Amino acid sequence: MEPETDIFLDRFRAFGRAPSTATYLPLFDPEATLFDSGMERPIGVAEIPEHIGAILKLVPDFRMTPERWRECDGTLFVEALNRATLGGTPIQWDSVYCMDLRGDRVVRGRRYYDRRPLFARLNPDIPALVPDAKDEPVSLSELARLLPDLSLQMVSRAGDEALAFVEWRARATVGGAPFAFGIAERSELDGGIVRGGRAYFDTLALAARRATG
Repeated sequence: MEPETDIFLDRFRAFGRAPSTATYLPLFDPEATLFDSGMERPIGVAEIPEHIGAILKLVPDFRMTPERWRECDGTLFVEALNRATLGGTPIQWDSVYCMDLRGDRVVRGRRYYDRRPLFARLNPDIPALVPDAKDEPVSLSELARLLPDLSLQMVSRAGDEALAFVEWRARATVGGAPFAFGIAERSELDGGIVRGGRAYFDTLALAARRATG
């Protein structure tokens, strides 16, 4: 990796150990945009303090630990374990941060994770994309079965012979209308053969669309 990427990762780990506006905002280039699950549009740097402040107000004990990462041509993927207390119950969830870097700062950031298991802690009756699945991660093959006209366009990729990440732009008809969303896929490789992996995307919006369509 580039030296600037190592500098960024040190700063990113520091944010994860002690999340705050003061540790989060320096991760971003002045011209950066950020897109998180549930957002209607990417936000700019001026809006980031309010965004992270709202998250930390909801889960003040939030912690994030980077576990695996790969970088290619300035795009860094970081798979992380997140922990917090929500509704009085300790929870943890995985996510993939996909970040285009300019030097040692994020110029375009995306975070992929499923909000549905988190929201279900507060409201168990919210729709699920796969009923009775107990919020197990939905695979891409299962997603294709649920959305027959699903199409995927690769946006970015990073990896090696052991681990690879791909960011996809997905399009499908959901609830009778066109719907676009992002996916981050992590694959574990052995001799060029995929031995395991996971797709990160938000099933909450998809389930709500299907339920009301």
